[in-house]
Amino acid sequence: MSDEYLNCELNESLLVEFIKLVHKYTGITISASRKTMLQGRIRPRLRDLNLLNYKEYKIYLESHPEEVPMFIDLITTNETYFYRTPRIWKFIEMEFIPNWISVNQGSTFNAWSAAASSGEEACTLGVILQHIKSKYPSFKYQIDGTDISGEILSYAEKGEFSERSVSFLKKEREDLFSKYIRQSEAGIYSVLSEIRKNVKFQKHNLFDISKSTNKYDLVLMRNVLIYFNANDQEKVLSNIKHTMKQDAFLIIGESESLNRLDTPFEFKTPLIYTLKSKQKEKVA
Repeated sequence: MSDEYLNCELNESLLVEFIKLVHKYTGITISASRKTMLQGRIRPRLRDLNLLNYKEYKIYLESHPEEVPMFIDLITTNETYFYRTPRIWKFIEMEFIPNWISVNQGSTFNAWSAAASSGEEACTLGVILQHIKSKYPSFKYQIDGTDISGEILSYAEKGEFSERSVSFLKKEREDLFSKYIRQSEAGIYSVLSEIRKNVKFQKHNLFDISKSTNKYDLVLMRNVLIYFNANDQEKVLSNIKHTMKQDAFLIIGESESLNRLDTPFEFKTPLIYTLKSKQKEKVA
């Protein structure tokens, strides 16, 4: 095969069509300024399928439903690491969970990592909750991790992490790293099995209502809303609301805010929101 595909580019009309396909299959809204990113992520697939240009790939994608999961995997960004944004973990460890335990003794704490990627966020939460359990032995917890990308979830399910993934945790909380993270002879890191058994992963699109039978005490949905337009953000947040207990917390990413959106949430502290009381919702 020639290297003609290396030199092809998305023309303006085809770029618009791909932007529509990205939104259709993932809900993510991207602008024409992301053309280079879009080309870079799709280009290796042209070679894999022996296609010469992006138009051929668009035709292939629309005529082969089995290609859609691969397209989703290509487009979605999956970069994360343990203990990202320390202050939200400190809030969970020092304030939220101790208060929760004081009024929910005997109950299981249910949490949702709503864009789990390769699992670092869900497993960081597992480390925090297991550490709390060491102080409160009767404390029980369950963490659900979901993502739209089936490929990235396959990595999450393995529970194996690189040194890069765990290095920030080691730097910021060496006490947690040394107690709950193990390294294999091959240099692969993993969390203790006591944590891993309480963390489950499955594929989920945030535009669908979660089928989980759990009502969550905590939802982590960080650095996800930035990929959606305002209307889609409100749709996702409405779906999230239905999964949460009335006194639950929602945590979002550093570049995100709900201030200008019509949502059932109210601000508690930066990045952290609670559901509005039913009385306040009626007034609104």
